Amino acid sequence: MGWEVLPHSSYSPDLAPSDYHLFGFVKDQLCGQHFETREAIQKAVRQCLLMAGTEFYRRGIFKLAERREKCVQRSDDYVEK
Repeated sequence: MGWEVLPHSSYSPDLAPSDYHLFGFVKDQLCGQHFETREAIQKAVRQCLLMAGTEFYRRGIFKLAERREKCVQRSDDYVEK
């Protein structure tokens, strides 16, 4: 794809797709629901992530490149939304 592999900077939530893309989506989808068991929560999260579709995941992956560039420009400083 012509991408350059860069060294990974220290952990940053703005560079972890699970933090900046997945968790907010799941939180929004399950907001206000109550679950009786851990298994019920796991099932709801799985269903939520399955219904998101491939375009959702593609956007998250491509956001990573943009967020990484912002981080590099800021010398690994935190990147706001």
